[in-house]
Amino acid sequence: MTSGATSSRAANRQPGISVVVPVLNGMKFLPITLPSLLAAGRRVGGIELIYVDNGSTDGSREFLQSSESKGLKMHVMEGGTIAGMRNWGARQSSGTYLSFIDSDCSVPENYFTEAIEVLRSTGAAATGCEIHVPEQPHWLEAAWHDLHYFGRDRFVPYLNSGNFFVSRSAFQAVGGFREDMVTGEDAEIGQRLVLAGHRIFASPRVKAIHLGNPKSIREFYRRNVWHGLGMFGTVSRKNLDRPTAMLAIHILATILGIVAVFSARVPIGARLPIAIALQLLAPVATVIYRGMKTQQWRSAPIGVPLYWLYYWARAYALAIVAFGLSERYRK
Repeated sequence: MTSGATSSRAANRQPGISVVVPVLNGMKFLPITLPSLLAAGRRVGGIELIYVDNGSTDGSREFLQSSESKGLKMHVMEGGTIAGMRNWGARQSSGTYLSFIDSDCSVPENYFTEAIEVLRSTGAAATGCEIHVPEQPHWLEAAWHDLHYFGRDRFVPYLNSGNFFVSRSAFQAVGGFREDMVTGEDAEIGQRLVLAGHRIFASPRVKAIHLGNPKSIREFYRRNVWHGLGMFGTVSRKNLDRPTAMLAIHILATILGIVAVFSARVPIGARLPIAIALQLLAPVATVIYRGMKTQQWRSAPIGVPLYWLYYWARAYALAIVAFGLSERYRK
């Protein structure tokens, strides 16, 4: 082989990619998601694949240990936040790019090639996309996806950390994820990246399919309680994010509804309708906002009761945080 051919092949070689996957009892999904990452890694010419287990008891740890011959590394870090697990995995890696993917997410074979191309073509420091649902989704996950999936290229203030591809230099420059946050670490690091002058670009080309979406009302409620524990991570005197502002409106509307029910100044026949209208104020406003953003309206009717439940899950999370109980909900 000539030196020119060697130089050409070296020039075409992709920069190193380190993939960090936090795991806690993910055995239901690992036999599906791990092969997809390995296949995508082969497509890009090789990746550094790091799994960080947080004390699984369902066989996940043993499955990953038995799969190490396929090219992955399995580490154990128990008792930390999911942000801490991601940071710890990043510290064990050496790639030019860091790819954070959840253990219940599968990716297409072109995932890493597309992610690198998006960063190169846009000049962004990070990319990813809203999660996709499986080909035959449960009605609940399909409706929630319709309400949140944009499906177009655009610059954004943050991305879901379960599908987050970022240059190591930008990630390290802002100090990684905030490890004291139980949830909400993705929005918070997005805020710091943008403030530091980095850009985040969402693209449907960087696609991850989330297999672990809630498939029951009970699971949906519990998942949103958990996500709500980090709601104040991006709140400051100068910045009140939209979900937190809408939660405040929902709580205020609930108080006003209770006052209306027991107020002698309100006609008896109007008390209950007023209370119901106030209960639906924030959910209806949110669904209208989501529809205007995504241009998807087919799930609007089911979106109203789902967002009503969402705001009550957030209210419960607020109570958990207020009483200092969020440490019990580490994942």
